Amino acid sequence: MKRSLFVLLIALLICALVCGSASATQTDSDSGDSAAESESPQNSETTGDGNTGTDSQSGTGAPFKVNAEAAILIDASSGRVLYEQNPHERMAPASTTKILTALLVLENVDDLSATVTLPADFDNVGESSIYLEPGETITYESLLYALMLRSANDAAQALAIGVAGSEEQFVEMMNVRSEELGLKDSHWANPHGLDAPQHYTSAYDLAMLSKAAIQIPKFNELIKTTSYTLPWADYEYDRVIYNHNQFLDMYEGADGIKTGFTDDAGSCLVGSVTRNDMRLIGVVLKAAENDEHNGHYAAMTSLMDYGFESYTSKVLGTKGQVVGSIPISGAKVKSVDVVLGSDVMMPVMTQSNYEPQSTFDYPKSLQAPVSKEEPIGHATYIGEDGNIVTVDLYLAESLDRYTFATVLKQVWDKFISALL
Repeated sequence: MKRSLFVLLIALLICALVCGSASATQTDSDSGDSAAESESPQNSETTGDGNTGTDSQSGTGAPFKVNAEAAILIDASSGRVLYEQNPHERMAPASTTKILTALLVLENVDDLSATVTLPADFDNVGESSIYLEPGETITYESLLYALMLRSANDAAQALAIGVAGSEEQFVEMMNVRSEELGLKDSHWANPHGLDAPQHYTSAYDLAMLSKAAIQIPKFNELIKTTSYTLPWADYEYDRVIYNHNQFLDMYEGADGIKTGFTDDAGSCLVGSVTRNDMRLIGVVLKAAENDEHNGHYAAMTSLMDYGFESYTSKVLGTKGQVVGSIPISGAKVKSVDVVLGSDVMMPVMTQSNYEPQSTFDYPKSLQAPVSKEEPIGHATYIGEDGNIVTVDLYLAESLDRYTFATVLKQVWDKFISALL
């Protein structure tokens, strides 16, 4: 009897172990199915920015292709790329070259009312021109307007001679500045943009070049001017020039930048539009032509439409906003506020709830005297796609060194004032 009970207990124990193992196996299987279901959306074709499908050329998830060989759209403030299509393909830039020419002039000439006198052997390259002649004297400002409005090649030549002494030396300056700006797809052979074997750039480089140029107020004034009157020595009338960039009148908020055309480059356009505190820079190179011969404008319109429909500008901080304080030794006060040196804005997807991360890097303490004019650190903001925006940090006020001698001098000054 005891032996029978013992055998029965062993049998029950074996059954329990077998059932438990089967139950555990079934539980693991269910977990695996659940995991597969939770991961399945990540394997779909919906991209992280909410667009369905990914353009193999743009890489940004945009559900369309710009009708041009290369194109790019960036936020002018942060430099974030919002759309790209063959962005680093090296291509002929045509007169978009003149963006760099204008930038170099504005960076190297303090007085734009100063004049340039063309040498006796001046050789006008032709094409688009204001008919400059050897020995003619004209101001840098007039030449800049001729450069950016009429796209005058002879104005580019004259500016190059005025700034560098010769076109060849100016081209050297162009390539040096290009390297300083990190334009890795570019090499320049002339200041005007006529086709040449070693004259090329990319949509990306033109966008970043333009981002740098629009930091100069005079450049912004040039690119949105629709007409300008140039004096013409020895003639009874002046030269009136008009901006070739029809996009200024075609698209709401358009405020630049430069058109271009050559046989190799095709129709090109670097455009800028500002709406609702957000400025976008677009580039289309070798745009497909249409019956109206405005393929570059049509391509830019589709690019800008996409940008303003898909993105909005998020204000992350304002100039003068306090972000911290620093202990100060040797001053009359014990600490001073740290403030943002400029407004901080970042483009975000229209439906996004993402809150950019921020860090503030500045010294733990300072010794007086200190100046509010010098940056003492920087603030970094990281966007939803890893894009980074950095702005300088400043002190809210300047502080002199405060010593016992300073106190005695203040007391003495007050005493003398009271006597007077």
